[in-house]
Amino acid sequence: MFVALPAYFTYKKLSIVLAAILLLILSGCAGTKRIPKDDALFTGFSVKVDGKNDSSNRQKLMQTELSSTVRPKPNFSILGMRPKLAIHNMFYTEKEKGIKHWIQTKLGEPPVLISTVDTNSVSQVMSDRLHNRGYFNNAVTSKTTIKNKKATIDWTASVSEPYRFRKIEYILADSLPVHQAIKAAQPETLLKSGDPYDLEAMTGERVRIDANLKNKGYFYFSPDLLIYSVDTTVGNRQADVLMRLKKDVPSHTLRPYTIDDIYIFANFTIADSLSVSDTIEYKGYHYIPNENYVRARHLLYGVFLEHDSLYSRQEHLLTINRLSGLPAYKFVNIDYKPDTTQQGKLDSFIYLTPAFKKSLRLHGRYVNKSSNFSGPGLSVSFRNRNAFKGSELLTVDFTGNFESQVGGGGNNETTPEGEEVTNNNLTSYELGVQTTLTIPRIVSPFKFRNLRTEFVPKTRITAGFNFLNRVQYYQMNSVNASYAYNWRPKPKFTHDLTPINLQYVQLGNITPAFEGILEENPYLRRSFEDQFIIGSMYQFTYSNQMETNRTHQFFYNFVLDGSGNLINGLQTLTGAEDPEEDMPRTLIGKPYSQYVLTENDFRYYFNFGRESQIATRLMAGIGYAHGNSTVLPYVKQFSVGGPNSVRAYRARSVGPGTFEDTTATNISYFDQTGEILLEGNIEYRFPLAGFFKGAVFLDAGNVWMLRDTFDDEGEPDRPGGKFEGNEFLAELAVGTGFGLRIDVEFFVIRFDLGIPVRDPSKDAGERNVLSDFKFGFSGENSMILNIAIGYPF
Repeated sequence: MFVALPAYFTYKKLSIVLAAILLLILSGCAGTKRIPKDDALFTGFSVKVDGKNDSSNRQKLMQTELSSTVRPKPNFSILGMRPKLAIHNMFYTEKEKGIKHWIQTKLGEPPVLISTVDTNSVSQVMSDRLHNRGYFNNAVTSKTTIKNKKATIDWTASVSEPYRFRKIEYILADSLPVHQAIKAAQPETLLKSGDPYDLEAMTGERVRIDANLKNKGYFYFSPDLLIYSVDTTVGNRQADVLMRLKKDVPSHTLRPYTIDDIYIFANFTIADSLSVSDTIEYKGYHYIPNENYVRARHLLYGVFLEHDSLYSRQEHLLTINRLSGLPAYKFVNIDYKPDTTQQGKLDSFIYLTPAFKKSLRLHGRYVNKSSNFSGPGLSVSFRNRNAFKGSELLTVDFTGNFESQVGGGGNNETTPEGEEVTNNNLTSYELGVQTTLTIPRIVSPFKFRNLRTEFVPKTRITAGFNFLNRVQYYQMNSVNASYAYNWRPKPKFTHDLTPINLQYVQLGNITPAFEGILEENPYLRRSFEDQFIIGSMYQFTYSNQMETNRTHQFFYNFVLDGSGNLINGLQTLTGAEDPEEDMPRTLIGKPYSQYVLTENDFRYYFNFGRESQIATRLMAGIGYAHGNSTVLPYVKQFSVGGPNSVRAYRARSVGPGTFEDTTATNISYFDQTGEILLEGNIEYRFPLAGFFKGAVFLDAGNVWMLRDTFDDEGEPDRPGGKFEGNEFLAELAVGTGFGLRIDVEFFVIRFDLGIPVRDPSKDAGERNVLSDFKFGFSGENSMILNIAIGYPF
């Protein structure tokens, strides 16, 4: 049966109706049809802490803590709907195999019934939690409301002023060194007079003291050896706390130990007999069995245990982390045994289990390049995790890609007669090899002290060659080499210094079509000129994202990149002629680039709810060509658009400024780069069902030129492309959209649907293109589907 739709009933409106119908279906499927007769669906709960006389202002904190004790939790819901319950009901089956069973159990969620909630048990747990926080006199009640086979529970906790610490004392009358060590650590105590009584803080104080003693040689000490006595009868809701050691504590737990012999099993397997007869003595360490795997002088960079030093847990963990960071080893373990001939001495045994030394990986992929080319790719990667008996990681990557330019707004060109012709035959193939040698230590002509950090400092040497053939336009050969250092003094800080960064790009086999493009655009021609990039680069990164339980997470990356400045300075000192636009200075007969560039990437993540997150990013960069260059090399210029940028626009399709290339849009991506970058993104990420995640985003950004460049007739190459301080906000491209992500922890497949909101290439009064939005993926102001691996930021 066919139904005629009114003319005004567009595809856009139809999609809205279909989406609404889908939501209604999901909402209906998440109902109470499968709820037993005498039961109800547990749909929600609330926890209220009534503390009118509580001066500690911890009501919100306690409400959050008490809410976490509710078991079981109601079914996952979003906007009042329960999609996982709906999937369970839609695909319900009593069979224990098949596709319906898989969907029901993996993507769905069975109904949580009110009969499974033991309110008395939950109330008692809440009362115990309050007691642990100093509310010794509390009362927890609950009220269950059932309507239309849906149930909610409201808990109310009544509290008054909490008990507070009055005196905290340590009974340390004994003259044993352990008592003196505990007393020395007392100023850093977690228990403060006047603070509310808190069992968690008291437990943390025992752990703190134990950690302090562990770093002073007390190998066998334990937090359980410390006990508290609490007196709450002193009046006025106060408590006196006494900490002391238990009676009859074994004497060996109260004695500090020093490290005696240190044995390093450099090629350990479980089947080893642990014989120490075949031993090399190296700088006071017993190295077993020999140096045929990793040489001792290289391995000792990661060993911080020393003969005759006090045992220290800090040194123990530092050694494990450093050795675990070596590519040559898969497992690291350290064991201690009391010396049989001397009291107060420990022998240390370091067991290192090798990883597979060599591996070969072959994998295919589908690539989506920033130049708007997409296609299949193949890569072969060879790894040697112990290339030169120093745990050096040697990686050789061979890559091959075949690509064609994808459709959409970038593949049409206009004939002189005004007809629009589609060109989908732009093809490209790429072959490359990249070799990287990562040395797990600093290799330098200058001597540096060994960094006391849990992260392995690295020296990275790279060399590579790449051949690119844009069939209709040109061929490009590029050679690169670099020498870099990477180190992390603290978990949140990373430094990457590349004192030597070399790159040479050579353009060849230019077709008449591309030659014509270069002749019409002097700026683009200068960007593609054969030239050396010889300079240095520094990168600094701050991130606290490894602290996954934080509500507020930050990431900041700063890049400073320069080329040609040292060489140009040396040539000036030696009396070389000043460079001119048509006569730049050369190195071995080839011109070299001279520029300075900086880029900043700041991100803020706000985590709330269950797996929900608001992610934001602000990027700003500027590059300045000077001296021997008039423009930045093409590979160093900024661009906006694509799956990790402003997702409503194709890669490199935005800017610079308000410039619009109306002459040959099928190659416009060559030209839409700039020397100034400004981009901002905000994205709301939320769970859907199982490993399916959703997102709603808003992106804005553009690139600009620092200065105008002119053609042979004196006209600007790209009118509107220069940065103007009072107009740049009005020139930002803006896009919005929504996405679906398949997040299975070890990788993420991302589908983002971008919708253009503002197009800076339009006239000032016509830049709001959302009103002209076209549902579909072709033509102007249409949607863009981005498929990518990983999150955009």
